[in-house]
Amino acid sequence: MTRLQVRPVRHGQGDVDVLALAGELDLDSEDVLAAAVAEVLRARQDGRLRNGGLPSQQDGDTRRSRLVLDCAGLTFCDSRGLGLLLTIRQTLQDRGDVLVLADVSPQLLRTLELTGADQVLTLADGVGDALLPVAPPEPRTGDASA
Repeated sequence: MTRLQVRPVRHGQGDVDVLALAGELDLDSEDVLAAAVAEVLRARQDGRLRNGGLPSQQDGDTRRSRLVLDCAGLTFCDSRGLGLLLTIRQTLQDRGDVLVLADVSPQLLRTLELTGADQVLTLADGVGDALLPVAPPEPRTGDASA
């Protein structure tokens, strides 16, 4: 068993935070990821306070802030880890931000597909793809076939 390690990654985009995950995300280690995400959110809030309560983006910039979890080093994820990923997604969505899982292993992808989580989580092939602008979600309008 390899305890989860979370490392912030520098990449040069102010509206995106990247955390690289290595090891196992499970009951014994979910607190490590939760603490790292809480630190990112605290830092974002501190940045907004320094900017008069406004997001640190340029005027007219409609991009939403993103948190990218680089899953290349993630070797295992149990139901508690999956639950935490979904909680992080909801927390960010409530703030108007986006969670992106990058470089997801075939095993984790299979788990996401079996549980339907792949339908609500944003996935990217790699961190480079996750850094590309994310379009706002399309508004839902009734059944188009009616």
